[in-house]
Amino acid sequence: MILIGLFQLLLLFLENTAAQARKCEPTKLASLDWDEFKWLYKQQDSTFSGDSIASYVFIRINPDGTREAREVSELHQPWTDLLASEIDSFEVKRDSLIKRIHAPYRLKYTSTTRNKKQQLALQKKGFSKAFISFHNFGLAADGAIARKGRHLRRGAIYDQYGMKAKEIGLFWGGDFVGFPDPGHIQAFLNSATLIQKYPEVALEYEPFKNAYERNYFKKVDLGREELVEDSRDLLIELNLLRENKPCACSQAIPFPASASGLQLKPYTITVLANLQENYIFIQKGSYGYFYSTGRWKLD
Repeated sequence: MILIGLFQLLLLFLENTAAQARKCEPTKLASLDWDEFKWLYKQQDSTFSGDSIASYVFIRINPDGTREAREVSELHQPWTDLLASEIDSFEVKRDSLIKRIHAPYRLKYTSTTRNKKQQLALQKKGFSKAFISFHNFGLAADGAIARKGRHLRRGAIYDQYGMKAKEIGLFWGGDFVGFPDPGHIQAFLNSATLIQKYPEVALEYEPFKNAYERNYFKKVDLGREELVEDSRDLLIELNLLRENKPCACSQAIPFPASASGLQLKPYTITVLANLQENYIFIQKGSYGYFYSTGRWKLD
């Protein structure tokens, strides 16, 4: 029994270590590819300003002093393209549930795909615990069941709905620990499993990583880690993707003299990486900050 207890404590320690925040360790970068610019920006962006941005400009000054620039209209491909097969499969399963709920009950979906602003508004009001939801990817739906025209908020019929959803390979919100949502169904167990299959979507979670860490370790400190197992799994996946990747160190540095000619354009976000002098500039609104270059390491 003592050995089992020690083994369980060891597992908990390893899980918490894996979920522990990574630190951006200052270092010289020999190279930086264009895709990594997206992650640099997302990891520092907490403003969530997307709609008014027309384009992103990435400027790279190489170790030999040569200068290159690239402009993109989006930071990622539309998720509807990357996740097309998953969305199609989910929609078929979702719609098939309507026929599986029989009279006198009637199922309809009150919420399917929602945008980021809608999700954050729900999160701030306490109607959702997630900063990023499967609804944002078109992989979740909220069902409402009525009986003789009267909407039911709970009851055995929702248990049947959840059972039928799981029978066809979906995941039911009624199983959520700490925040059960009996009307909710989704295509994946949690965000970590989605990222394992599609690492690109982790880009959407990066601006909220610090918030997930605060929530997770707060519950761990209270001895309620069972309430945040999904957050732990998400943080582990985000940390795995970060490990040894380029980063902009958190402490801002003084304005470098070599950046005096930097010009910012309206409705454009500029990210500049000077690999010759080891600094990164990331625009935030109408201004920006300079940071030392680095790589993510275990803190």
